[in-house]
Amino acid sequence: MRMFNKQRKRQHILLIANSLLRIGRLLQLGYPLETALKFIQLHVNLELQMQLGEVLIQLKEGHPVHVAFDYVDIPSSIKSFLYFYERQGQLAEGFTQAGTLLHHQLKMTNELWKLLRYPSTLLMLCGVVLLLMFHFVIPHFQTVFNLMTNTPPFYTIIFMKILLLTPYFLSAFFLLLLCLFVIVQIKWRKWTAHDRIQLFLKFPICRRYVQMIISYVFSLHLGRLLQSGMTLQQALVEFENQNYLPFFREECTVIKSELLQGQPLYEILREKHFFCEELSIVVNNGEKTGYLAADLEHYGDILMEELEEEVQKGLRIVQPALFVVIGGFVFILFLVTMLPLFHMLGTT
Repeated sequence: MRMFNKQRKRQHILLIANSLLRIGRLLQLGYPLETALKFIQLHVNLELQMQLGEVLIQLKEGHPVHVAFDYVDIPSSIKSFLYFYERQGQLAEGFTQAGTLLHHQLKMTNELWKLLRYPSTLLMLCGVVLLLMFHFVIPHFQTVFNLMTNTPPFYTIIFMKILLLTPYFLSAFFLLLLCLFVIVQIKWRKWTAHDRIQLFLKFPICRRYVQMIISYVFSLHLGRLLQSGMTLQQALVEFENQNYLPFFREECTVIKSELLQGQPLYEILREKHFFCEELSIVVNNGEKTGYLAADLEHYGDILMEELEEEVQKGLRIVQPALFVVIGGFVFILFLVTMLPLFHMLGTT
């Protein structure tokens, strides 16, 4: 049932991504937003029809587009594109960008699931084998060793003790993981967005990805806002006024304050370790040449390409690494089981 629900949810998200892209195309063709939404309603399932119906009601009541789309089941990071592009007056492109990014997220999730599916099945089978071994094989080993007149070798005794203690080690390990999960869940709710980002930055395997994502979102939206004619201070105010990306709301308040104190933007960004180092160089060059908005947009596009390559590279490493871990576990299990058996055969 859970597998069915996950598959259904993925299909629903894919339908939303396609709908966002179609809305963007219709707006580019000159359709009013309400007409485009009514047209899309004819080609989606009942659930999304009802959500788009709520969006139409909100629009008729005068709410902004990004507020109206709170009734659609899409991540806040995707809704932020509607907010920023609506503020720029480029709503059609906002829908297109939101749909494209949602497609990318769904694609990465599906690829990760495909990579993990086979190793996770092997891991479950190993668990079943381990359970059967402790229920049927180990008791026979204990009985035979108790009946033996000769004292078994030291390594055999050690391996037998390891076998007998393995369930306790595994139980303690999973109990520790459960406790850590509960503690993190409790603290996670109390942490600010800045605290959560700081946690991810502490892990080397996550650090580069987090920096690239943060730099991509910041450079893309800031570049687009500046391109629409806003000043830097006005663009930062737009970051402060949105509720979809709490981290940027907090950080842009700090950045704006530091700018008012006379510190250049590129120096501020260089001191913040959650941005890529190249971002401060791009900003410095853009301020000197007068093409800051265009440079930021171009840098955002480059980051998206690099991020996709990094994710693909990481996914290609995950499956072989899992196979090595599972294979090592199976080999150790085989070794621990067979050595006492070889000793018993040698004493007969």
